Amino acid sequence: MSDQISDLVAARSAEIMETRRFFHGIPELGFEENDTAKAIADRLTTAGLEVETGIGKTGLVGVLKGTKSGPTLMIRADIDGLPVDELTGLEFASTNGRMHACGHDGHITMAVTAAEILAGIKDQLAGTLIFVFQPAEEIVMGALAMIDDGLFEKYPADRVVGTHLWNQIPTGVIGVNRATVFASADQFRLTVHGKGGHGAMPHTTIDPVAAVAEIISTAQTVVSREVPPNDMGVLTFGQIHGGTAPNVIADEVSVEGTVRAYTLETRNLIMKSLERVASNVASAMRSSTTFERIHGAPPVINDPEVAAWVTQQASLVVGEGNAREWEPISVGDDMAEFNNRVPGVYFLLGAAHDDAIVAERSVEGHHNAKFDWNEDCLPLGVEVFVRSAVDFLS
Repeated sequence: MSDQISDLVAARSAEIMETRRFFHGIPELGFEENDTAKAIADRLTTAGLEVETGIGKTGLVGVLKGTKSGPTLMIRADIDGLPVDELTGLEFASTNGRMHACGHDGHITMAVTAAEILAGIKDQLAGTLIFVFQPAEEIVMGALAMIDDGLFEKYPADRVVGTHLWNQIPTGVIGVNRATVFASADQFRLTVHGKGGHGAMPHTTIDPVAAVAEIISTAQTVVSREVPPNDMGVLTFGQIHGGTAPNVIADEVSVEGTVRAYTLETRNLIMKSLERVASNVASAMRSSTTFERIHGAPPVINDPEVAAWVTQQASLVVGEGNAREWEPISVGDDMAEFNNRVPGVYFLLGAAHDDAIVAERSVEGHHNAKFDWNEDCLPLGVEVFVRSAVDFLS
């Protein structure tokens, strides 16, 4: 059976590339993935899966039942793109002002192809496979939207598996962490309320710009002086909005940013400390604050038992030494919501171009208009999905 799986994947190598390039050309933003979802649904239906659309607005689920009863494995892929004008120069580049600048076109391709291969050998499966195509990962809202629509009530699973391709890991290497994979990802909005007036007479005003500047500076001590040195924490201010003219002091100024952490404890510590520092600094400068914590996603933390199992399956694909632990990465992903409800694993699929590794040249990372990766990683990811499914449902 092991050789059969490799042969089944290899036979689809050309189709895998075509599928990736098709989806790369039609990127859509979160909760707008109508054409993407339809194309996925058509492929799954043709393969014989039972398909339900409209879960979490534009999400969909495909169900494949083996010929015998057994456990249930869920395979999850995210499907949305980013509001980026693509500058890769690829002949199949998107031209609609959106871009798959995070590899979700590859994630779709691997899950769809795995579903089709497994549908062809369902007589050898004892159990059920649930393929989840999740919208709106980039705005970390899609997972909860599907869950709120009853995903796990309708489709309970014993394990969940997903992958994120990473173009800064060599192709042929698969990272399977036994704990944290990605950080939490939260946003915040802080508004400082002052008293506006003439820029030439600041003594008659309460300047929120000055207060915001002090808050941003002082808040850096939250990570440097409150987060333990052996923990990871990130506090970034990304936007400042306020004022209408150079000679006018505004009534209020708002700032928005993001918080990242590898543990729930550090995640909560940074948010609470930021709110405290902002309030106290603003008060010292005669202003007040409104703090809004915008829900993001908790850290992506793998189940150790499931991680060990997927490591074993991955080693059959890339070799034992190439399926290994990888350092956690400080980006976020709402795959965390799946892993928090079902024992799961999110493995990192190496996708670097070989010449980039050899020449040690810089690589345009995720969310970049020139983001690109090595398509040769796709059959490897497909095979890990198929082997995991066959092993779990054997």
